[in-house]
Amino acid sequence: QETSVEAAVSATLAALVTNEFNTFANFFHDDARGFFVDGSRMIEGLSALAFRAAYLAGLRTNVAMRDLNVRVYGNTAVSGALFGGSVTLPGGAVREGTWRYSDTRVLEEGTWKIIQYHISQL
Repeated sequence: QETSVEAAVSATLAALVTNEFNTFANFFHDDARGFFVDGSRMIEGLSALAFRAAYLAGLRTNVAMRDLNVRVYGNTAVSGALFGGSVTLPGGAVREGTWRYSDTRVLEEGTWKIIQYHISQL
């Protein structure tokens, strides 16, 4: 199962980088929550519309993942990795560097969906 979680993590990042709004949002559980690279308060929920709105406001990502580590516990998985590159936030501020990334996913209807995530500067 770790291989299928690794594939889900990679596919989530690929959808983010290529702005595939619906695919990206499909990897998030309805109750997902987490922290993004901008250091803002916890984000509750994620939808394709919210992602598209952020994109239209200037969100761009150019990141690559390394050192992915996955552990599966039944229908729950915990992942950690490093992301490197740049993120342009809505409004134009650019953040470059390396970020720690972690998520917790639950298996729902055959898809490993994010229920909790955290992204912070290394």
